[in-house]
Amino acid sequence: MRGVVLAGWHRLCALPAIVQDAWLYLASAGFAGATAIFARSSDYRTWGQMAAVAYGAAAVICVAVAGVLARRSASDAARAARAASVGRRVVVVGVIAGAVLVPLVFQLVWRAEGLPGQHAQPEVAVVERAGDRAAASLDPYPAHPTTVGSAPRSDAKQVDASSFFPYLPGMVPFGLVNAVKAPPELQDARVALTGFTLIVGAIALLWSDASLARRGRALQFLVVLPSGALPMVTGGDDLPVLALMLLGLVLAERRRPVASGLVLGLSGTLKFTAWPMLLLMLLAVRDREGRPAPVRFGLSVLLVVAPVFGFGVAFDPRAFFDNVVRFPLGLARVRSPAASPLLGQVLAHQFPNHKLAVTALLVLAGAAVVVVAFVRYRPRTPAAVARFTGFAMIVATALAPATRFGYLIYPANLFVWAYVLDGMTASRSAAAVQSASSSSNTVSETVLVAASPTSAGEIDVAVGRTTTTASQ
Repeated sequence: MRGVVLAGWHRLCALPAIVQDAWLYLASAGFAGATAIFARSSDYRTWGQMAAVAYGAAAVICVAVAGVLARRSASDAARAARAASVGRRVVVVGVIAGAVLVPLVFQLVWRAEGLPGQHAQPEVAVVERAGDRAAASLDPYPAHPTTVGSAPRSDAKQVDASSFFPYLPGMVPFGLVNAVKAPPELQDARVALTGFTLIVGAIALLWSDASLARRGRALQFLVVLPSGALPMVTGGDDLPVLALMLLGLVLAERRRPVASGLVLGLSGTLKFTAWPMLLLMLLAVRDREGRPAPVRFGLSVLLVVAPVFGFGVAFDPRAFFDNVVRFPLGLARVRSPAASPLLGQVLAHQFPNHKLAVTALLVLAGAAVVVVAFVRYRPRTPAAVARFTGFAMIVATALAPATRFGYLIYPANLFVWAYVLDGMTASRSAAAVQSASSSSNTVSETVLVAASPTSAGEIDVAVGRTTTTASQ
């Protein structure tokens, strides 16, 4: 079975990029169409209706362009490749407009006008309520919450303390837009969440030295495909976390442990979903000389995390624990809106009178699976950290007592980012070979020459090879 899967994967990877795009957009159109038909909330259905058209059109255009290019002669191969690249970029821009911007604008306007129906997921109001309380110099974590914060707007409710706030303190600033004087459409927390995600994601991709094709694939999963477009339009609280994780990975791959620690520390102040990568990166982060740098990385993380957590806990430690730990684990009196037929939630619902014991067993089972995998496949590079974190997130999503399929956007993005980081390593390796070639260094058949004579003979952990130079 594994051989069949790998063979199919290799065949897919061997297809031209624009044909791969066609398949991705076709699958996305199917997902959007199913969402339009079967989703329970009207914001999901509205997105599905609009996005299905955008994805369907993108798939047709990609197939048409690929057909035209396939009929070009071999002598026109370079020109055809340039045309395909331009065509892919045009399609990406069109899909961003049709599957992200247009649906988002409609949802913002409809919510601001108070039209019937659901025009945002509950987490949008949750973030806004926390911002309202912080703007009024109150604790963003209510002491006795009773709801999940599904109110469409917060007019005249700026000190509402009825809704749980299950996020870490770093998420509070995204809700502050709701407390400023601005048109109601711009007071929606999704404006801040989306803008932050796009800016940070763009910086990460610009700083990556991977090929344009690999960076384009990362952009597709973060923003363009349903893995990014659907949460961006309807909720979006996970996307800033993902964007910061991507930037932190890129900085770690570029061997900047302090900068990576600061960025990943910031992601760790938003949601606990960033913490698996934070801990694993201690094993992989290195400085520019290739030396392990867990201390500098860890101190940089603490420099960001400690004051932010201090702010969250200072008002009322018990309220912080109830909102951030008990409610997401399904141990509060109010049921979390996260719902799915995944194993953890099914077991939690089957034994409602033993919820604490079931939760503890699920946590232990998940931890055991991850620990066994960690012992066998300890990650030692940023790319390996991304892959292992993706695996751990799959296990956590399957076994968490309060979970939803939407959390799978983490492993989907992380696996793609590992592919991007591999491209960064390959790019630097090629540059090192070229530099060594121009300098009369002797290259053996099994080793890779370092970029500078001072690093010759050391182990480059990111590449996994050694270097030698000619005797002087």
